[in-house]
Amino acid sequence: MDLVGQYRSVVILSSFLAFVMAAAAPAPALAATKTLVVEAGKYARANVPMSVALPGGATKARMMDGAKEVPCQVLDGRLWWVLDGLDAGAARTYTVEPGADSAADAKAVEMKQDKETLEIAIDGNPFTTYSFGNPLVGRIQIRRPYFYPVLGPDQTEMTRAWPMVENVPPGVVKDHPHHTSLWVAFGEVNHTDNWSADAKAGWQLHKSFEAVTSGPVVGAFRETLDWTSAAKEPNLAEVRTVRVYRLPPSIRILDLEVAFQAKYGPAVFGDTKEGGPCASRMRQEFVSEKGGRGRLVNAQGLTGAALWGKKSEWVDCSGPIEGKTYGYAIFDTPGNLRYPTRWHSRPYGLHAPNSFGAAAFEKGAEKGDHTLETGKNLTLRWRLYFHTGDEKEGQVAARYADYAEPPKAEWISR
Repeated sequence: MDLVGQYRSVVILSSFLAFVMAAAAPAPALAATKTLVVEAGKYARANVPMSVALPGGATKARMMDGAKEVPCQVLDGRLWWVLDGLDAGAARTYTVEPGADSAADAKAVEMKQDKETLEIAIDGNPFTTYSFGNPLVGRIQIRRPYFYPVLGPDQTEMTRAWPMVENVPPGVVKDHPHHTSLWVAFGEVNHTDNWSADAKAGWQLHKSFEAVTSGPVVGAFRETLDWTSAAKEPNLAEVRTVRVYRLPPSIRILDLEVAFQAKYGPAVFGDTKEGGPCASRMRQEFVSEKGGRGRLVNAQGLTGAALWGKKSEWVDCSGPIEGKTYGYAIFDTPGNLRYPTRWHSRPYGLHAPNSFGAAAFEKGAEKGDHTLETGKNLTLRWRLYFHTGDEKEGQVAARYADYAEPPKAEWISR
């Protein structure tokens, strides 16, 4: 046999032996079961959305609390679940199998995207619809995305229907047409009004969804937008992230994150009261002025008009609807710019934290203008907590502690 023939024989034999060895080798095993310990710390915990980085790069997992399976989900490299309850000072140990299948309903929180809307449902019940197409409603041009309706406990609407709905019940005040239920906006960005519905106001233009995720624990979307002048010239970029959790029907939680990007040159946020950026308009029953039966209160116990412009970790609004009290709180986040923030929340129905207003709220205060240099980012986060009862019955302070000082979760080596 010539040298070429001998070489071919060696190659064929080597390939055959490699095939035999591969066939005989055991299938790759799933990652080893891991132990996760959660410590409540100094607070009693209830229905806390939790997440922790999942080692090993698995895209799914199975989670057990003793003999009971716990619904869990892997999203963005993190393991998500809900800590249903844990006494102050107590700890709980979970076992987690990365890569294993879970028996949890894969679409307990479901996101359904259409041409100009994104519908969000929890266990088959509508929670909210995110409208990002800037529709013309009657004679009102809506210039920014918004959430409407927003349904809290007992599928109760939590925000005002107008102007998204033209024919509203008697008694619903039709003022401030830019108050579109739940939305993101600010009154002065690079000298552009990105708050009002005026013809000279700027726009927020949806560009794309980077991700839309349904899941057994959390549903989420990440959206890219441009903030523009009235002529639709971009002057600020934003990445907006929203998470909604599967929780008992007596509560609802929505987490909102806005990441501003000075992509088109410096971005200057002016010191004005006109803004959220996390903004909401209460339903009429939560209004407390002019004989209204609603309640507006902050973490320091200030109520009504007295809390406007004051710094606080959270503000809650509530009121009676058909014999039962409902409400919602907005939580500021440790680490946000100028935490705790000032609030543009008023007894007539507007409810919003304002990260940039200062002198606009308090005479003599240092100006709150904030410049984001070209190429820089600024991220702000808030949680909206929808509940039954007023701030005491709804345990707003305790749920804020769950958010601002969450339980500690730590992987234990085995």
